Amino acid sequence: MKEVRKGQPKALPYLFLTEMWERFGFYVVQGMLVLYMTKAYGFSDEKSFTILGMFTALAYIAPMIGGFLADAFLGFKVAILWGGIFLIVGYALLALPSWPDGFYIALGTIVVGTGLFKPNISSLLGALYSPEDTSRDSGFTIFYIGINMGILLAGIGSGYISEHFGWHASFALASVGLVIGLCTFGIGLKWGEMKYNVNPSLAKQKPRFLTKSWLFLYCILAVGALSSLMQSSVLGNWLLPSFGIVLLFFVFILAWRQDPEYRKGLFMLNILIISSIVFWMIYWQMFFSANLFIDRLINKQVLGFTIPTTAFYTLEAFFVIISGTGLARVWQSLSESNRNPSPLIKFILAIVFVGLGFLVLYFSTFYQDELHLVNPLWIVLSYFLITVGEMLLSPIGLSAVTMLSPPHLTGMMMGIWFVALGFGGQFAGLLAKLSSVTGLAHDAATQLPIYRQAFLIYALLAFGVAAMLFVMKIIFKRVLINYF
Repeated sequence: MKEVRKGQPKALPYLFLTEMWERFGFYVVQGMLVLYMTKAYGFSDEKSFTILGMFTALAYIAPMIGGFLADAFLGFKVAILWGGIFLIVGYALLALPSWPDGFYIALGTIVVGTGLFKPNISSLLGALYSPEDTSRDSGFTIFYIGINMGILLAGIGSGYISEHFGWHASFALASVGLVIGLCTFGIGLKWGEMKYNVNPSLAKQKPRFLTKSWLFLYCILAVGALSSLMQSSVLGNWLLPSFGIVLLFFVFILAWRQDPEYRKGLFMLNILIISSIVFWMIYWQMFFSANLFIDRLINKQVLGFTIPTTAFYTLEAFFVIISGTGLARVWQSLSESNRNPSPLIKFILAIVFVGLGFLVLYFSTFYQDELHLVNPLWIVLSYFLITVGEMLLSPIGLSAVTMLSPPHLTGMMMGIWFVALGFGGQFAGLLAKLSSVTGLAHDAATQLPIYRQAFLIYALLAFGVAAMLFVMKIIFKRVLINYF
């Protein structure tokens, strides 16, 4: 009889720290990119939003492919190691002096690395829990604290370093962070449950062109293809939307073709994934329109110090860290007493809270000082509400993927979960254009009404979608009674 483990897996601290450093590197770039493009390259708001939208989309769509490669050929561990190497190189390329097309090559390398790394570390953690283990939600919430510790370090560190040593020094710091993370993962492979073969390769007889050497070469070729696509409007205007339509049909056909024991769970997971896109397209505005709003219209002078723009998005990570452990205990307690709300209820509340966050920003534009600058406390309140929404959706979504997916599709469905974040990023780039400031609107008084209208639209969009999901819950409750 298999011994039942009490508490969390021993490998959780290693995965916690590895993910923390990976997210540190990614958010150094994510948090600085729109500022870097508008200031260092002189790109317009619209062009910067478009490039950031494509990069964000690709960085979260690539995990679907990375998850498939791990399921079919590489295993979770090898995919994570490869992904870490590509990320180290990608951030290092951004840290080098600019050369023609080098900026896009660096972004392409980061996309490939994220695709290999991101879904598989979450799937590896999920594989350490048995299906009946009630500590799963709690464990993923703790894991999510690690993600936000990385974000917190990235926002604080990169802002001050870029101001004193330049943009490229911050990008070099991201590369160093990935080196530390990969070393931590290597140590965990020797000492935790990760040393067991939790994800053996499913391909017993591999064609020569699908061996690890060839797959690594394909990853390098993908870097070149992605860097070229990001310089073209074809990717954002045609390829990504077309891919989204195809994927929408694919996930529901996939659910329909599963055995009855998995079909309803996978159908419910698809609803959660699709609804999460709306949450992410509004959430990502923290790095799109809200980032420029803070840079241009927030009074950043506090007690004689100037707060870097990137430090503000760390508020969200800070709130996650201080509330995450307590929330993990709440989910654990509710699960043990069979009172834990369903994932769909948590998702509906999450979308409401992100809408409230931007409703606060809308109201903030009516309260300005003599220089037409807004008090930073409005950002604190807004990002607190957004954080509540994130904690109701993101860690619960990761847990739901590992719980509702058929065992043979966990890696791929984790990849599709991150694809939803990607499409959220793509649509965020389009949505952010509502806040684009043209070259004529240089003064704060002219810019404020532009952001005011955009923030109101974001909030109303969130409330409308949350209402639609609530109606859907009522309609489908009898069909999917075990999941609502």
